[in-house]
Amino acid sequence: MGGTRQCSGATLAAIVVWLALPTHAAAQEAPEPPPPAETRTESPASAEPPAKPPVANTDADEPRLAFPPTIIDVDETFRPLEDGRTTLGFAGASPMAPRNVIPRDTVALPDRWRIGWPSWDRYGRQAPTDRVLMNAMGGDVPFTLGHPLNPYDRNVLKGDYPIVGDDIFLNVTAVSDTLLNFRKLPTPSGVSASRPGSFDFFGDGEQLFFSQTALLSFDIFQGNTSFRPVDWLIRVSPAFNFNYLRLQEDNNVDIDVRKGDSRDDSHVLLQEAFFELHLGDTSHEFDFAAVRAGRQLFVSDFRGFIYNDIGDGVRLLGNLDSNRIQYNVAYFFQNEKDTNSGLSELDWRDQQVLIANLYIQDFIWLGYTTQFSFHWNRDRSGQRFDTNGFLVRPSLAGSVTLQEIDAFYLGWAGDGHIGRLNVNHAFYYVTGKDRDNPIAGRDVDINAFLGALELSVDIDWFRPKVSFLYASGDSDPNDGAGGGFDAIFDNSFFAGGPSSFYHSQAFRLLGVDLTGPNSSYNTLAGARAEGQANFVNPGTIIANAGFDAEITPRLRASFNANSIWMADTSSVELFLNQNDIDNHLGVETNLVLQWRPLLNNNIIITGGGSLFFPGKGFEDIYESDDTLWQGFIGLTLTF
Repeated sequence: MGGTRQCSGATLAAIVVWLALPTHAAAQEAPEPPPPAETRTESPASAEPPAKPPVANTDADEPRLAFPPTIIDVDETFRPLEDGRTTLGFAGASPMAPRNVIPRDTVALPDRWRIGWPSWDRYGRQAPTDRVLMNAMGGDVPFTLGHPLNPYDRNVLKGDYPIVGDDIFLNVTAVSDTLLNFRKLPTPSGVSASRPGSFDFFGDGEQLFFSQTALLSFDIFQGNTSFRPVDWLIRVSPAFNFNYLRLQEDNNVDIDVRKGDSRDDSHVLLQEAFFELHLGDTSHEFDFAAVRAGRQLFVSDFRGFIYNDIGDGVRLLGNLDSNRIQYNVAYFFQNEKDTNSGLSELDWRDQQVLIANLYIQDFIWLGYTTQFSFHWNRDRSGQRFDTNGFLVRPSLAGSVTLQEIDAFYLGWAGDGHIGRLNVNHAFYYVTGKDRDNPIAGRDVDINAFLGALELSVDIDWFRPKVSFLYASGDSDPNDGAGGGFDAIFDNSFFAGGPSSFYHSQAFRLLGVDLTGPNSSYNTLAGARAEGQANFVNPGTIIANAGFDAEITPRLRASFNANSIWMADTSSVELFLNQNDIDNHLGVETNLVLQWRPLLNNNIIITGGGSLFFPGKGFEDIYESDDTLWQGFIGLTLTF
């Protein structure tokens, strides 16, 4: 056995020396070299393993390269590689230089993201519509060339392939939101009623509202975001809105009564524009700290009870303890809002907001997250007339004077589950100073609070729930204390949220809002989006029961029944100069259906309706017990 090994080793050494001889190398060179893919030769099964290609000779007299590198043009999208492979998805043009194909089997690939894959049809049933519909018609087909409109297969427009170098990406998001709303609300008849027989203050309340919003968002970022945060990110999000409103009464769509009972309006406004920079990692688990500067959306708690808005400012964000703890510190300059679309304008108002919050996951119980927060609202906003010519600052209530507000909010909130019980709660205490409060007609010391609790249990596809909200009301408008709770800019998802009639609609009352649109608080403020907070208000009590149901994977349903009260009517009685107003505003029921035909969120069709049955307090204020209602249908398209 040992002799055999020695003989084999000697034989192999002789073969290697013979292969290295110049005469042999010359014999191996062909006058016309074959393509690189054809340089492999098959060896008999019994032969020795093939020797490695000889090392290039550095001697100038005997150059080893018999031909120059071949340049391959790969600018065309989906162009097959030289061996028949194709880049999957919608890769776009490569930002790299063309490939250099050097001799024999080595190919230089500057763009390693677009190396291509062999064509493969697993089941032989690929449908021609697969590129757009994500194989929905053709089944499980792993080899898909993709399409610019397909956000699910690899797509250069969705951050799957770099656009510059090998680590700078583009993510484009497009959202179309269409809403058609029919409703009946208390509508002031104004200085000139549209028809005889209208009430002295409120006329025919039937309304039609249509809104079309298109939002584009462009993210350019650097970094491998599969396992770590971005190194930097730039986001720009313009929005277009067209809206139409038709009423049955004049002097409500515009301050000029000659404009009649309908209006249409359109705007193009910048909603987001910020730069985010990764400051560094703070642990081996990629805990990080980052700073974001510019116009940005920020929601300060789980449900948006205090602040849910777009502002211009700076935000420090990060996490700790393997992402178990998250924190934010943000300072914003508030923007003016367009009255009819609700979009943020470019102009600033003299209002600044400071927010700091801390989230702790798995706090005491696994699956339960708690949050502690601080808000400061500094408001010195000046006079403003809205888009339609109506005065919104100062408020038309009481003394009609501009306010100076310094309000400080301390909050504790939680969201998650404790065992099988789903829990969401919030408690906020607000203190500070409201100078020249319009209803009190004097400076008031703020001393108000909010408490909210929602409990639910998941029973397979069915989730019954109950919830309760209490926002304190002012008990004596003349005592120098502001006991009515108001937020900075709320848009809460609670007790039905946007589907709730009382939450989604504005109830106007002598030039102010009893409650503003997309808010659950009774505030008597001039206007929710453009006015100032008012801490001399009647407060709010909401008791809710309802359910959410996943009827099918495509169809969801949500039902809510709410009973609504004012916590204290003293401020309303002073404002209306009317005694003995009852606390109960009414009972509301609402049902919403949501259909996702493609089993994803690219197409969502939402429809629903609400009925509001006025209570004694509502009848005392609006002098009517007519049932109010709304019906709506919405279409949301997302790319």
